[in-house]
Amino acid sequence: MTGSVIAWILATMILICLGVATVTDLSARIIPNRMVLAVLACGVSLRLMSGPIPLLESLLCAIAVLGALSVLGAYDFLGWGDVKLISSVTFIVPLDRVIPLIFAVAMAGGVLSCIYLTVRFALRHAASLPVAVGSDVSRISVVRRLARQEGARILANEPMPYALAILGGVAYGLSAEHIR
Repeated sequence: MTGSVIAWILATMILICLGVATVTDLSARIIPNRMVLAVLACGVSLRLMSGPIPLLESLLCAIAVLGALSVLGAYDFLGWGDVKLISSVTFIVPLDRVIPLIFAVAMAGGVLSCIYLTVRFALRHAASLPVAVGSDVSRISVVRRLARQEGARILANEPMPYALAILGGVAYGLSAEHIR
């Protein structure tokens, strides 16, 4: 009973840290190292609850994932914060669930990419439409301001905030883990 409560608390903390990482990735295109370390600490704690062998397996797996994703980071296909965050989330699930977790993150990234491509297409076509004059900028809400900022980033072909895909993949992975 106590172990499942602790696991639930750790999973909740992981999702909160990933949420904070997503917000900072959306606003500043950076994933804070302290969020990566917090996710890593929670994941290591989860694996410790299973014993030393699962922890060692997760450590070796995380090193392998870090090595593989470093190639993508070196060629700028993935940001280094994303590489570190994905490597740290491998501790969240048992070894036999790491590949499905990474697949879920990749699928969430694919969905995010499709959304960004659709928005880019819509924004480029909307740019040719006449704009209403006289809108009051002071009345724009924070959400609308962030949406406009993200739209400008999309039009400028800036990188996606992949922490959002990582959060989506991990949320799915954790829910699938608890459903089984």
